[in-house]
Amino acid sequence: MRFFLARTLSFSARKLLVSRFALAMTLVAAIIGAGTVGLAAAVTTGVVYACVNNSSGTLKIIGSNDTCPNNWTLLTWSQQGGAQGPTGPTGPTGPTGATGPTGATGANGTNGTNGVDGASGVTGPTGPTGPTGATGPTGATGPTGATGPAGTATGFGTNTNWAAAGHGRECTLGEIILTAGSVANGTPANGQLLAINQNTALFALLGTTYGGNGQTTFALPDLRAVAPNGLTYSICMEGIFPSRS
Repeated sequence: MRFFLARTLSFSARKLLVSRFALAMTLVAAIIGAGTVGLAAAVTTGVVYACVNNSSGTLKIIGSNDTCPNNWTLLTWSQQGGAQGPTGPTGPTGPTGATGPTGATGANGTNGTNGVDGASGVTGPTGPTGPTGATGPTGATGPTGATGPAGTATGFGTNTNWAAAGHGRECTLGEIILTAGSVANGTPANGQLLAINQNTALFALLGTTYGGNGQTTFALPDLRAVAPNGLTYSICMEGIFPSRS
């Protein structure tokens, strides 16, 4: 069951009407249930009409054609209920409730695409030198290189083998003797050719190692270039024939 208040009522009057309305509804319901004759004319269309005093809140049932005096407000209601009134203004927002428990962690989303590479940073300072590693195994020896040109030896080959042939101490046949004097013990070894038939014993030792045809001649070694400056290398031409031990 719904009732309607005139919009001209003040807020305090409306509050008073609402507080009295519950009591009035109980009374009206009892009267309607009892079938009072005086109320029959007021409920001819299923709608109840009443006046309420704006100051005291006194409620008075009236007929559908009656009017309310000054300082009284008309009320109407029915058992079927009227159309829904307009929505009242929104009340103030209540205090924020306590924070609820944290929900379960959701599944990881798919990885996004890689961004472009950033610019290279500045090169950092060189770090300290690390310790020297162990020495590796020695590699295989490479092939021998070509022989270089002969060098010039100092102290040899100048003014050499100038001494005259001579005889001194007993020597071994073919022995090379170095002397600083003007007379050598033997014949200076200057690469000269000798007759085989006159030096058969020496030829047996030298052969054609230093030259000669091996038929009639053979040669002595030429030691002038390797003799120390001013000295003479001589070869024993007459001496003891060496034997193998």
